[in-house]
Amino acid sequence: MGCKDDSKKDSTAVQIEAANQDLSEAEKLVDEAINHSGGMSNWAAKKTLSYTKNIQSYDSTGTLLRTVAQAHKYRLKPSFKANISWEQDGIKHEIINNGGQAWKLVNGKIQDDEASVNTAWNSSFGSQYMVSMPFKLKAPGTILNYEGIDTLSNNRKVHKLKVTYEKGAGSSGGMHTWHYFLNMDNYQFEANFLDHGKGFSYTDYETFVEVDGIAVTKERKSYGSNENMETTYLKTIYSNSDIQFDVELPEELFKVNN
Repeated sequence: MGCKDDSKKDSTAVQIEAANQDLSEAEKLVDEAINHSGGMSNWAAKKTLSYTKNIQSYDSTGTLLRTVAQAHKYRLKPSFKANISWEQDGIKHEIINNGGQAWKLVNGKIQDDEASVNTAWNSSFGSQYMVSMPFKLKAPGTILNYEGIDTLSNNRKVHKLKVTYEKGAGSSGGMHTWHYFLNMDNYQFEANFLDHGKGFSYTDYETFVEVDGIAVTKERKSYGSNENMETTYLKTIYSNSDIQFDVELPEELFKVNN
């Protein structure tokens, strides 16, 4: 019985050691990505972020459906707040998030239906999440797992990182599973694959630009995908321009007139 117990303990110890090794590799990979992108201390010093997000959406035949230029303004410190505004077909749209509540406005009027509230919340947090990579991988509730070397469809060999979130972490904790693919040499993002519970998407990171010592995504392309990461068609091209840190953002941007 003593031998059997020791054997079980040894097996458990091996499993724990393997898990710890896996986690350390994942953390090391994230640290390398962050260092390449400007360093955590540099990012942590940024108080605000603003940029123009140009969006081109396509259907499955390759036909351009719409082009939109959104103005994104985020307060990063001391707490998150957001304002996203754009005009489409002569209609003014605005999303405001004061850190505790989010609203969608159309021509200045608050949309209080559930879909609009969810859109406001998810869009403001989601857009800031994407532009803040890879620094967001250090956020509380992030679960990291290194899954070794992989080969993308364009034959690029990459590090594969699985990212999930504890329930209650962020705006969609416990609901999404991400895979990030990092360059073998400089640890820069090459692509990501998202399982959002109701489908899948695959995104290629095309270009980056350095702003105040921070590497920010300039252009990425999002594709429809199946669970095997096989892409179906180009859905959206995102291009960021006029990227600025630490510009003065008036508090009125994050308030609504009830």
